[in-house]
Amino acid sequence: MTSAVTYLLDRSSAALLVFAAAAALSWIVRLSPTKRICIGLAAIAIAAVIPISTRSLFEWIVSAIERPSAPGLLLLTIYAISAVTGRTFSQNAEYRFGTGMLVIVGFLLYPASVGFLNYDPYVLGYSGYLLPIALVILLAYALYRRYFFIVAALDVGILGFLLSAGRSLNLWDYVIDPVAWMLAIGAWIGILMTFLISKRRRTSSAAAT
Repeated sequence: MTSAVTYLLDRSSAALLVFAAAAALSWIVRLSPTKRICIGLAAIAIAAVIPISTRSLFEWIVSAIERPSAPGLLLLTIYAISAVTGRTFSQNAEYRFGTGMLVIVGFLLYPASVGFLNYDPYVLGYSGYLLPIALVILLAYALYRRYFFIVAALDVGILGFLLSAGRSLNLWDYVIDPVAWMLAIGAWIGILMTFLISKRRRTSSAAAT
């Protein structure tokens, strides 16, 4: 049972990414949600049979992005839903807060982890109280604002770390991952573009009157 869950989790990021990308492309030609789902599933099946060296394209993607964090899995699921339904979540306060936190934390973590700073914050995930305290503060604020999806995702991530449910022994890997960071950056690029377009339209309307 445990091995089956591990197998599925390891491939969840790749499956959702391929599905969302294919469904989003089919949205461009205005296909129905049902057809978008079929195309997304077909894309996963096709990726599973296209060979790259000794493995399939799908397994290559799996090895490249690895297992998602709990917040990352939630964000990927939201992207998949958005790709199928065409619904955007940029006006949702919880979505903006969650993706904003991923962007900020990612910029604090990843550039330093690859040598751009003299101190590597990744070590905070192995021991100490700074990262756990920061997560407690974040959870308290999310509860205060009733951001229950964020609370659930963080709780799952923290519980996974405490139970050693993943291969990593670092708390960071359970609450953020590089794919989630890049998707969050993309989300905020979209949010800012929507804001600027909306502001320009309001300015144009005011000038016309």
